[in-house]
Amino acid sequence: MDCDNECGLFGAYRVVISIKDSVILIHSTVGCNWGTLAFHISSKINDIRQTSTVIYEEEIINGGEKILEEALKNAVKLYKAKIIYVITGCIPEMINDDAEKVISRFKQKNNLKNIFLLKEPGFSDEGVKGSKNAFKLLIDEMIQKKIIENSVNLIGFFSDDYKIDSDLVNIENMLKDSVYINSIFPYDCYQNIMKIPSASLNVVLYGFEFVGEMLKQKFGTPYIIVNYPYGVAGSRIFVNKILGSLHIEVSGNFCGKEISSLELLNRFRPFADDFKGMPVAVLGDKARIYGLKNFLEIELGMFVDVLTDTEQKRDREIIRDEVIRSDSIMIFGSSFDRELANELDIPFLQYTYPVFDKFSISKSGYAGLEGAIFLLEDILNLVYFYKLISKC
Repeated sequence: MDCDNECGLFGAYRVVISIKDSVILIHSTVGCNWGTLAFHISSKINDIRQTSTVIYEEEIINGGEKILEEALKNAVKLYKAKIIYVITGCIPEMINDDAEKVISRFKQKNNLKNIFLLKEPGFSDEGVKGSKNAFKLLIDEMIQKKIIENSVNLIGFFSDDYKIDSDLVNIENMLKDSVYINSIFPYDCYQNIMKIPSASLNVVLYGFEFVGEMLKQKFGTPYIIVNYPYGVAGSRIFVNKILGSLHIEVSGNFCGKEISSLELLNRFRPFADDFKGMPVAVLGDKARIYGLKNFLEIELGMFVDVLTDTEQKRDREIIRDEVIRSDSIMIFGSSFDRELANELDIPFLQYTYPVFDKFSISKSGYAGLEGAIFLLEDILNLVYFYKLISKC
């Protein structure tokens, strides 16, 4: 099973761990805690806010409600937690643990409010469904707010997305002269997330239309759907779509940065000319694959021979066969795709969740005008490095 896609617990976890001041308590076996942590830690090594009840055979026989209450005590004490999300895995649901009753009793006894339960056994849910349940839980807590003029929420950005912090800086730099970024959902503090109804417009990454629709149904907030802003052209489209929806003109500052980025990219044009017609495979989530495809084809002249939304086509063997049958000589994907690139002996660039075999601590994001040059730089280094190694 691909836990990132086929397990509801992983989907729910990604949403609530992205809340910057939350603590996650996984009521399940140690594997669920270890697996989610492994996907999260490479980008957030200093931000570990999760623990587990670690269910063993004794709890499977006698029930796990006692250790859940003990774990809640420890979580509050250890993290001084104000917001706790309890996510139940397969075993507690199979043995019919009443986690809701335990949490309710614990909240009353300790005068606590913000402890929430998500029942997400892997046997009954896909990752996308778990994600939807977690988003709904958060939206249900929101109440109507006064609208802030020319303000936007950015929706579909997670704390464990590869290069997310530097990507968001780049995106904010493109927008800050024209709009107010009200909240980033779910990658924000809980207080800011509760302010989401204040925005004039929701900017939703592809694949998260359901979040935009939930917010529109509850608060009447209009939303637009955007690709991840890769490259100069992708950044211009991203900014134009947002500002056009708010009837705001593009700032001169953005135009100046756009020209500077184009000039910098053009310095590498003689090297990038080798990319023209180069067939590649782009694998990943819907939010990113179309934006990356546009950058590779429009700005670098590559040909995307395989384009696969891995959240929809979860069978890795099918994806493997598609890439092998294609003429692709480079793969863009997640850490799961490294083995295939090694098998085919072709360059490979991680750019999308999950990335657990590469650290991301610098400011070299791939999004926006500033990110275009870092993305090109990494592609150049990979392709030319492979050429040199092949000749040795």
